[in-house]
Amino acid sequence: AIEMRATHCFFLDSDVIPPHNAVLRLLAHNQPIISGMYCRRSPPAAVPVMLKDNQWITQFPQGKVIEVDLVGAGCLLIQTDVLAKLPPQRDGAHWFDWRVDCPPLATQGLPPLSEDFTFCHHARQKGYKILVDTSIRCRHVGFAEADYGTFQPLDSRSHT
Repeated sequence: AIEMRATHCFFLDSDVIPPHNAVLRLLAHNQPIISGMYCRRSPPAAVPVMLKDNQWITQFPQGKVIEVDLVGAGCLLIQTDVLAKLPPQRDGAHWFDWRVDCPPLATQGLPPLSEDFTFCHHARQKGYKILVDTSIRCRHVGFAEADYGTFQPLDSRSHT
């Protein structure tokens, strides 16, 4: 994306179904890092994939843009110049660094986080805000579907 001079990178997980206009709505905010909202399918299920002060955020103003510490990359828009400006987190791990099952990294002061959370952690350390537009509600599907406050078996509706 940097070499192609793309202005943005949009990340969308294969099990996340955003509203049809999610990308346009995220672009309209003109923010370096902003996400739509989707909820966890694993415990704690039906909780938005966003954290503040190491806690899952369960109370927030509906339909607003909020600042968080960490967000998943299931529906995430990043301005490409953010990626160009961020230095590597460590050797061999520039932007997205999977650390969940890497205990030796904890001894180096690196928290054991998933790659999307490590990106947010690193970006925040470099002065970027991590924003979520809670009006962009995505479906998180699989054998079950999670939404804010609900977790239920997936029904037979179309998923497009």
